[in-house]
Amino acid sequence: MDQLLEVVNAASSLALVHVPKENSVMKVFRTAVQEAYKDMKSVQSYQIFGMATDNPGVVSCRAGPDGEVVTQDLRRTSDSIPTSDEKVRDLFESHLDPLQPPLPSFEKKQQMFNKVRMYVPDEFRSDPMYDAPNDEEEQKANEAKKARRKASAKKKKVASTAAEAKETTSAPAGGEAGEQESEVAGAKHAKQPRKRARKEK
Repeated sequence: MDQLLEVVNAASSLALVHVPKENSVMKVFRTAVQEAYKDMKSVQSYQIFGMATDNPGVVSCRAGPDGEVVTQDLRRTSDSIPTSDEKVRDLFESHLDPLQPPLPSFEKKQQMFNKVRMYVPDEFRSDPMYDAPNDEEEQKANEAKKARRKASAKKKKVASTAAEAKETTSAPAGGEAGEQESEVAGAKHAKQPRKRARKEK
């Protein structure tokens, strides 16, 4: 748990950032990273990763808390000189645009006021995140809830219809197979007396 808190506290920000579908920031980010760093080898073999600010580009990997530490230098080299942190900074600044802050979630604001604020100590209730939504925000929150419930009901209906259709199509096939098996078994039983009759002769 301490290790998790360490990572969370060391993070630059916990704020969510909205990335629209048409935004290509991740593709551009990958291109910039690949220009400066190599892919990590056997990444799926490890569970714990660490990096130090005084040793950029070098990753320590462990399969578990007590596992052996394996280090990988992911910096690309040019004439045996590894990529410098200045070059990486220039790459990111020239290729990446700052992300826009997330769109306001009126549904979340409504939930925080109606269901969470009552349990918040008095000294923290003045935080803007617990403010009551206005009429317009309340309306948008209710519309979002209604749309989500409608989409969920439609999804369940499609899944139920597909399951019923699958059962309907598989039932006749099973019946025909059963009839064929019984016919084959009957034919085998019918042949057995003839073989015995030949042996008696």
